[in-house]
Amino acid sequence: MNNALTISSINNYPVETYNRLFPATMTEISPLHKIMVNIVQIDTDILAKDIYKQKNGEFSLTKIGCLKLMTAANVVMDESRSILPKNCQRCVEIAKATRLAPQCAGCPTKEDVAYQVSILVPEPSGGYRKYTATKEVSKQDTLAKKNPVEHMGANCETKALLRALRAGLGLKGGYTLNELAKPFAVALVVLNTQDPEMKKALIQRYAAGQDALFGGGVSSSHQLAGGDCLQISGGINGEVVVVDDEGPSSAHCCELCGLVIEPVGEWTVEMIVESLRKKHGRVICSTCSGGGQGC
Repeated sequence: MNNALTISSINNYPVETYNRLFPATMTEISPLHKIMVNIVQIDTDILAKDIYKQKNGEFSLTKIGCLKLMTAANVVMDESRSILPKNCQRCVEIAKATRLAPQCAGCPTKEDVAYQVSILVPEPSGGYRKYTATKEVSKQDTLAKKNPVEHMGANCETKALLRALRAGLGLKGGYTLNELAKPFAVALVVLNTQDPEMKKALIQRYAAGQDALFGGGVSSSHQLAGGDCLQISGGINGEVVVVDDEGPSSAHCCELCGLVIEPVGEWTVEMIVESLRKKHGRVICSTCSGGGQGC
């Protein structure tokens, strides 16, 4: 995909209509990759708990809203853990230096919580960028806002996650309801499985993996004879992938001998497959079933 086509794909999602979450450095990608855009609609109803209201009147995403965007962007949660708040860290350092136990009983910040969250954001090159963010929530502020104290930990983790996502995806710290009414267009670069060379490489890699796990399979160097079938993955209707001199294609094969099912007269492949399934419960050719010619 050339640069012009890449820019054209991005322009299909204007900022007037979408909240675009596109990699800022993406200008050109190879023919083996393509741009996939996932559309995520955030529910602006507070009761749906996709968003929450800030004290400045704007709205931010809750953990539920964040997870929607993370899934669409293929973002991986690398780590989420509780850490010591800053005041507690200072007390620990003083205790190490003085060899005296920290005086936690009378500390007004002893019930404060802090979280550290790390995420992995996919790059167009195929790798990941790691973003780490921390957030601290005090009990005093929680009580002042009349928020439940028992939710301090969950709220702190969500805010740390949102900080990491802001850096990784380019999210804003706050949105208006009109902005959140626009769907989020999340772009990511994926393998172009429609490219013939890429499709062939993926099939060969899958076949090699099957050989390594189970043995006795068809190696990548094996030349398939005419009519032979290399079954890569079975579908609901018995559809498989056939590799021949012309490359991979979809077909139906006998589940016992691997013979490709071909049309006979006015009978299409789909008609034959349906008849075989009704008669034998699976797709097997007339030779393997011991019956006559055809169905």
